[in-house]
Parts: sequence; C-alpha cells; structure tokens
Amino acid sequence: MKIKDFITKDLTSDVSLTEEELCRLEDGLIGSRMEDAKKNLAVKEFLKRPGSTFYEHPEYTLVISLPVALIVFIFGMRMTWGTPLIDDVIIFTVLIIITPPAIAFHKKFTNIDKVEEYLPTFLRDISELSRAGLTLSRSVGTVAKGEYGAMTKEVQQMDSSMSWGISFEQTLSNFAKRVPTPVIVRSVSLINQASRAGGRVSSVLEAAARDAREVKLLERERRGNMLMYVVITYISFFVFIFVIAMLTSTFVPTMAEAAKAAQASGAGSSFIRSFDPAQYTRLMMHAAVIQGFMSGLVAGQMGEGAVTQGLKHSIILTMIAWVIFTFFI
Repeated sequence: MKIKDFITKDLTSDVSLTEEELCRLEDGLIGSRMEDAKKNLAVKEFLKRPGSTFYEHPEYTLVISLPVALIVFIFGMRMTWGTPLIDDVIIFTVLIIITPPAIAFHKKFTNIDKVEEYLPTFLRDISELSRAGLTLSRSVGTVAKGEYGAMTKEVQQMDSSMSWGISFEQTLSNFAKRVPTPVIVRSVSLINQASRAGGRVSSVLEAAARDAREVKLLERERRGNMLMYVVITYISFFVFIFVIAMLTSTFVPTMAEAAKAAQASGAGSSFIRSFDPAQYTRLMMHAAVIQGFMSGLVAGQMGEGAVTQGLKHSIILTMIAWVIFTFFI
C-alpha cells in the first residue's frame, strides 16, 4: 500500500488522533503528493524540452543511444559475420553509444563554465544593491532584469523563488543543488554560513564574489597549462599511428613475400610459412583504434579534469585511426 493511501485511510478512519499525530500525518500526505507532482513535472518538462533535459542529465542520452547501437550491432553482425567488416560494426556500435553522451557532456560542461563566469558579477551586483539599502529580495529582483549570459535563467529562477517567500539562503541553496559545481557550492556555503552568523551580507557577498573570481582565474590558468598535455596526447597518438602505418606498409609486405618464398622452397619456420598479412594488418588496426579511444579519455582527464570530457577526443582519434586503415592502408 502506498504511503499516501495509508495516510488517507488513517485520516478518514474513526480512530481518534492527537493534534500532533494529525499534523504529522497531514505533513506526510502533503509531502507524498508533492513528490508525485515533482515526478509528473519532470516528465512534462522532458516531453516539452527533451534537449534541455539531456544537457542537464547527459547520462539520460544512453536511453536513446543504447537501443540504436544494439539494433545496428545485431543487423551488422548478421550481415558481416565471419568477415573482417565485423570490426567496423563493433567500432561504429561503440561510437553510436558514446557520441550522444559526449555531445551532452560537452554542452553541460560549457554551460556550467559560462554560469560560473558570471557568478562573481552577479554576487557583486547583489552586494552593491544591498549596500545601497535594498533588501536581498529586491536586489535579486532588480538584477534579474539584467543580462548575465548563461546565468540569466538561473537569476530569474531565483527571483521567482524569492517572490514566493522563500528565503535568500534557501534560494541560494536550491541554486547550488541545480548547479552543484565546486565554485558555486563553495560560494553559497560561505554566504549562508556568514548570513546565519549575523554578519553584513553585503560584505560577505563581495568576499564571495572575489573568491569565485580568483578560483575561476586559477582554473583558467590550470586549463591553459594542461592544454599542452592535451596537445602532447594528440602528437603521441599521431606518432603511434605513423609507426603502425610504416610497419603495416613495409614490414607486413616484406614478411608476406618471405612467407611465399618459404612455402615455395619448403624452408623456414612454421611461423614464416603461416604468416597472414591481412591478419596482422587487422591486428594493427585494432591497436590503433584502442590507442585512439584510450588516448582521448586521457586527454579529457588531463585537459578538463573529467574522463567524460574525453569522450569527444576519443571519437575524433578513433575515427582518424579507422579512416587511415580503411582508406589509406
């Protein structure tokens, strides 16, 4: 039996309840109905704006990419079973799986980065208006009419929240839950703690704005320094591809000729006589594709601090390896 059904039964029964128990049951019923309303709202929001939902929750894109990849895999396997083309089916199945999440994660990362860029400006404006004598709710309402780039929507949502009587601290906490990045969570925690301690909110907002700006400057500097390692990852991959291509175009044909000569004369080891150039070329392609995929993940972790940000690099490097071995070797 659901909680709300149980509560409704208790509320409508003849059993006498104390006022405290009645209030507790009513609160439980209201909470249960609010949870149901949130679920329905989430479904309606997804149906109304599926793209925005995917950008906010990139992992949801697997709901689409996995079934499509499974269909491609099944039909591809049936058509290419027992042939070298089965490698292409596996490669493109993996690419179909990771491409939508890669795009969504990149979009989310870019959007969050832009929100964090405008956070110091937003906090500084609130601080100046508060110092001028406006209340926090009026300050937020005033800045909500301005332009804050990717953060404009969040500011307007905070204004709507405070217009319904929700406190400034709770509004900031809800904002940190929607965009739970280290910079935003740190700034919100600092403001709320100082506000509860009874400090001057305008001074705290200014300090939080200064702290967020310094953190973003340090983060931008770190990305600039780590970009060199992303470039090194790409260069290492191309060097690996060059070596593999040279081996495939020179060593493998030489070994194939040696195998033919050994078979004709009956001399040489069994390894030489059974050498299959197509098999070794295929093995080299496997090595190049795996190297490209893993190098992309490493580039994402080193350059942007997240393996998920490396998915786009993995797609690029994997496609480069596949194209080279399919059309040029």
